[in-house]
Amino acid sequence: MNPWDTPPFSAHAAPVLWTPNASTGERFVAIVLVRYDAPVVGEVAAPVTFSPRQLKAMIGSRRASSALGILHHVSEFMRDQILSGSALDNVIAPFDGFAIGKLMRVRGYSSKQVVDTAIRTLSAFGSRESYDEDEETPQRNSVPTRQFLRSLRSVFAREDEERRGRFNKNVTVGGSAPMTIDYAHEKHLVQVTSLPQSEPHLIALQKEAESKILELDITATLLRSDRAPTHSSLLINTASLERADSREARKVANELLERLRFMSEQKSMTLLQARDPFEAAKILDQFEREEGLQYA
Repeated sequence: MNPWDTPPFSAHAAPVLWTPNASTGERFVAIVLVRYDAPVVGEVAAPVTFSPRQLKAMIGSRRASSALGILHHVSEFMRDQILSGSALDNVIAPFDGFAIGKLMRVRGYSSKQVVDTAIRTLSAFGSRESYDEDEETPQRNSVPTRQFLRSLRSVFAREDEERRGRFNKNVTVGGSAPMTIDYAHEKHLVQVTSLPQSEPHLIALQKEAESKILELDITATLLRSDRAPTHSSLLINTASLERADSREARKVANELLERLRFMSEQKSMTLLQARDPFEAAKILDQFEREEGLQYA
C-alpha cells in the first residue's frame, strides 16, 4: 500500500452533549471523545471544546470558571472509562446533563489533526484554540505537504547534497525581501501543495496553496525584471484525489484543484500533478534533463 494514499491516523469520535440549563433544554457539544484505530490502536483523547473566553461569553464570568472545572472533570472521567475498555457510546458522565451523541469516523495526518477535525466537525463552537495541549511549532507547510516534500527530497536527492540544497530555498532579488521556494534550480521555480481529503482540511490547504502562488508570482516577476530566464510551476500532491473514499471527498479535492488550475493560468504558471513523491521526482528529473540538453 502506498503511504501517500490514505492519511495514517484514523479514529472514531463521539460528541458529548451538555445541557447547562435544564429549563431551556439547549445543548452544546462540550467534549469530543476520540479513540484511535491507527497507527496505535486504543489511544484516547477527550478534549474540551470550549475555551474560557467562550464560556464567559455564554454563561458569564462568575459561572465560567466552575463550569470549565466541571467539564475537565467529566472529560477525565470519560477518558478513564474508554481506556478501561468501554465503548465510546457506552461511557457515562459523573453528573446529570451530559449525553453521548452519534459516532463518526475521522482521518488525518497527525493526532492533532484528527482531534482538530473532530472538534470542528462535531462542535459549532470548538476550535483548535480550545484544544488544551501543546501546539505544534507553526509550520509553513501543512502536514501532508511537509511529508510529501520530505520524501520527495529523499527520493530525488538521495546522497546528492547539491540536489538537496535546491529545496526550501530563500530567493532574494536585488534588495527585495527573501521569498521561500520549495524547489529552485536554474530557471525552474516550483511550489508544492496538496489537495484536501475532507471538507475540514479545505480551508488550510487552500490558504497554503494561495500563499505559495503569491510567493512564486512575486519571485518570478522580480527575476524577469532582471531579465533572468524563469519557469514557474505549481506541483500538486493529488494522493487524496486518487484515493478518495466518497463522492464528497472527491468533490472537495476537485474543487480546489480547479481553483488552483484557474489561478495558475492567470499567473502563467505550469500546473503539475503527482500521486506520490516518486512521480514528483520524475518531474524534477525531467527538468534537469531539459536543462542539460539546453546547455549541451
